[in-house]
Amino acid sequence: MTCNWRFVNLNDKFRPSTEFAPTRPLHVYCNVGTSSMVGNRVTDLLREIKYHTQGTTHFEPMHIQYLLVRNELVEIIETQMVELNGDLAQFGEGHTILTLHFKKEVV
Repeated sequence: MTCNWRFVNLNDKFRPSTEFAPTRPLHVYCNVGTSSMVGNRVTDLLREIKYHTQGTTHFEPMHIQYLLVRNELVEIIETQMVELNGDLAQFGEGHTILTLHFKKEVV
């Protein structure tokens, strides 16, 4: 059995790339859509966002994601933007706006 892989510079310490802006993943949870299976648990995760910590003023997904709505009547919509460790995301000064887009299904 052979392996043609070659490992180089194993003793060098890791240096993050300066070519790309640093990002951190944020999880957006919402109680409006139906729950889904993520890993080994059922959760209300709407989307994971790669948040660029420098210079980002907005994030707009490339692919719009429509989920089934949990109830026909929605009185209160709860959303959370959460870090990977479960803490609520902390942003700088100003407003953070999350827009949900609803699409009426034509039958």
